[in-house]
Amino acid sequence: MNFLSHYYFYKTKNPYFNTGLILPDLVKSYCNTRIKPIGKFNRPAFIALADGSLTHLECDRKFHNSLFFKQTTGFLSNTLDKECNWPRKWFLNHLLMEILLDRVLMDEHDGLCAQFYQDLSLVNPEEICLFLKMIGLPNTQNFQIGFERFVNSKFIFEYQHNEKICFALNRVYQKVGIDYEWTNEDNVLLQKKLPEILYFIKENLNDLAIEVKT
Repeated sequence: MNFLSHYYFYKTKNPYFNTGLILPDLVKSYCNTRIKPIGKFNRPAFIALADGSLTHLECDRKFHNSLFFKQTTGFLSNTLDKECNWPRKWFLNHLLMEILLDRVLMDEHDGLCAQFYQDLSLVNPEEICLFLKMIGLPNTQNFQIGFERFVNSKFIFEYQHNEKICFALNRVYQKVGIDYEWTNEDNVLLQKKLPEILYFIKENLNDLAIEVKT
């Protein structure tokens, strides 16, 4: 799942736990490594970050084995694959599903994204970096720069606009090194198909909630 989805399904009143809910993905993005939040911690912030991170990892396991995941990626494949020209179609379908899940949550829950960023603004980035050092993570300076940029940019709000979703997909392709130049035809096709994909995700959202919360 994407950032806002992790937050929505598992958030608490503790901003450090809520930050932990997205910490594995941030570490992977900014430090190019996977987080192993295992250890004995005596600081409340560290305990909350570890618990949130472990919750994230367990949620990912449930999500990728869920009926929702299988049905939605299948629906995306049936909706897009025959008409699209972009490479790595399964990768894009997976990525698009996660982005649009965040979009549906924003559409259905006014103020959710603002609350998400507000919680992130309440944590001390230096405290997170100390936690990451304790679990053996290098390059915590890179993480702090990336984390502060993530919080300040508030880019998840861009998912409310269809044309920005196309841009986000293109940006990820570039980031992971997929050599493909997106065309206007790609953008037109994707924007034409978005309403039916969003509707499918919205109609199955409650089923996903049951799967990831049990």
